[in-house]
Amino acid sequence: MARMKLEKKNSRKAGKVILASSLLSLPLLPRLAAKAAEMEGERKGFRIEQFKLIARDGTRLSAAVYVPGGEGPFPAVIMIHSWALSRWQCHLYAPYFTSAGYVVLTYDCRGWGSSKGEVQCADPDHELCDLEDAIDWLLEKSGIPIKEGALGVTGISYGGGHSFLISTRDPRVKTVVPMAGWTELKESLLPRGSLKIFWGLGLLVFASWATKLNVRNVLYRWMSTLLFKRGDLQSYEDEMRRRSCLYDVEKIDKPMLIVGSWNDDLFEPNQMMEFYEKLDAPKMLYIANGLHGLDPGLGPRWAGKDIWDLTRRWFDYWLKGEENGILSEPAVRLYKPWKRRVEPEEAWPPPDVRTHVVYLGRENGCFKMSSRPKEEKGELTLKPSLLNPATSGPSVVRPQAFGIPVPGPKREAGEGYFSFTTSPAKKAFELVGIPRLQVNIVPLHGRAQINTLLYDVPPGGGLPRLITYGTVTLEDLVPGLGTAVCMDLVAVDHLLEAGHSFRLTFSGTNIPFVLPVMGAGVKVVYGGDDSTLELPLREVKAG
Repeated sequence: MARMKLEKKNSRKAGKVILASSLLSLPLLPRLAAKAAEMEGERKGFRIEQFKLIARDGTRLSAAVYVPGGEGPFPAVIMIHSWALSRWQCHLYAPYFTSAGYVVLTYDCRGWGSSKGEVQCADPDHELCDLEDAIDWLLEKSGIPIKEGALGVTGISYGGGHSFLISTRDPRVKTVVPMAGWTELKESLLPRGSLKIFWGLGLLVFASWATKLNVRNVLYRWMSTLLFKRGDLQSYEDEMRRRSCLYDVEKIDKPMLIVGSWNDDLFEPNQMMEFYEKLDAPKMLYIANGLHGLDPGLGPRWAGKDIWDLTRRWFDYWLKGEENGILSEPAVRLYKPWKRRVEPEEAWPPPDVRTHVVYLGRENGCFKMSSRPKEEKGELTLKPSLLNPATSGPSVVRPQAFGIPVPGPKREAGEGYFSFTTSPAKKAFELVGIPRLQVNIVPLHGRAQINTLLYDVPPGGGLPRLITYGTVTLEDLVPGLGTAVCMDLVAVDHLLEAGHSFRLTFSGTNIPFVLPVMGAGVKVVYGGDDSTLELPLREVKAG
């Protein structure tokens, strides 16, 4: 027994030593990354130069440029890192391009890494000016021979947002490849008025270094506005819009390869698809499987190889002028979770997908969804409940990305939720796209939240499996006054096998995903042809 206690004590001491050593080594990580990059450059025949990029307002930004061997002129790519990371993240990707003859410039965005200043979250007057200053340096001051008209921009997450935004304002950029970025910032954090509580707080906590804990920083002001409705709400709306390229999509003529993921519940695939449909320029769309930024984030040496190979071919065509046939290939690539592989599509939306409308109603005492509206009308009261079992499951790290299903309640109704279910499908169908709900409600309070969850229900009373979900928080309601609510669920690709049913569950809360709204709730109206669910489906042939 004494020996066991001694071993546990020594184990705890060893753990503390390892933890302390890890914390003490954090300041050395940039130096270690820089040294590793230099050693790799020596092996592969390119050089890395580190320097301070001086922004137009005098802020000093730490930067690194990767230069291939040879005389040039070279095509060039600017890479922007993700939130809470630094330029050394891009060392996972930069050598892949430099070894192929590209100059790659990357830098610590203001506030991050060893750059000065405070993060302003892709502010057009700060971070985007910094990106333009980086372009100025590369093309005019670096002394590196850059091929004329051969500049691309890419990045993941925060860098993906920058890539989208620079396409609206700098003609020197020939093409962009935004990965896991946003096109509408407000909807990313506050979808249909519902606050993504874990993402919001997580992003704020990770930004502590970059805000310098300045309570006047724009990020803290935004959070105060969202949580407590304090401050100038119109100013917040304007700031979100200025950081969102969706409103300028008609002006964009740059070729664009857009990368997203089904299980990204920060910058959901809906944004990529809506933007892609509106973009009138040469374009490709790649929807991967993983968590936010995970698929491309691992780099071309590991799981992201397919994405980065496609990106390099995209740049080779637009920046090098190589006739590699990329524009003759299918423009859309989608990961099929039920096949566990990426497959091409002719376009988005796929031309053979048809919208199937089902109506919410009641038949023989059961609440059903059917292809024909039911004459009997009625109302069901939806009240918020903190113990509600009908949720979308863990946020941020979504189990579906790893093939782990999120189960739903076996009962069709319970405290805080109720459901409408279709008859079993006679054929197998692929649900691919964005399900859309339109429902009439009667509010019981001035503020209410409605969450919807779409399940796959197997035959024989098996456990339902979550397919997708949506949310909306309604403000300034007049109790008793009926209103129509439209809601897009998160885009999905799912196989509904023959014999299985769709189940649409209404839930008063979805705590793992969004901040709940307590109160009296709403009455959901069913029957007639007003409350409907649109399902983008195509039949799956046997074999």
